[in-house]
Amino acid sequence: GIGTANPQAKLDVVGMVKAQVLQITGADIAEPFNLTDTQAVQPGMLVAIDANNPGHLRMADKAYDRTVAGVISGANGINTAVIMKQEGTLADGSHWVALSGRVYCWADASNGPIEPGDLLTTSDTPGHAMKVTDHIRAQGAIIGKAMTSLKQGQGLVLVLVTLQ
Repeated sequence: GIGTANPQAKLDVVGMVKAQVLQITGADIAEPFNLTDTQAVQPGMLVAIDANNPGHLRMADKAYDRTVAGVISGANGINTAVIMKQEGTLADGSHWVALSGRVYCWADASNGPIEPGDLLTTSDTPGHAMKVTDHIRAQGAIIGKAMTSLKQGQGLVLVLVTLQ
């Protein structure tokens, strides 16, 4: 450890760290959240703020949901790169939720085929994104931009998470 006599990890630094270049494996920035109902949740699913449980999230289950919060990280082999957490507070939990970066998310193309560059929002299919077709309703409900396509049905789409 550096600055500590009791390191809790292979590299445990107490104090400021300065680096000219820092390379981190993984592709998103995530925070841990507790989810209200975890039975059907899997990596790549969209989650939203649970108004009835402060600090908790729930599976997103309605189209154009302005309480959308992020995507459960870890789908299709894309791992979290940066984790922000504070143990023992509301800023802790058991599910890593991508707030920014590249992740795969579950999508439903019933609202129209998804192409790279399309804005994505929540859909009526629990945990799934869909292509934005109503830009007025989408204000505040955008999860990000599609980076891959989904012509029909349901499947994983690579998304650049940019909550708007």
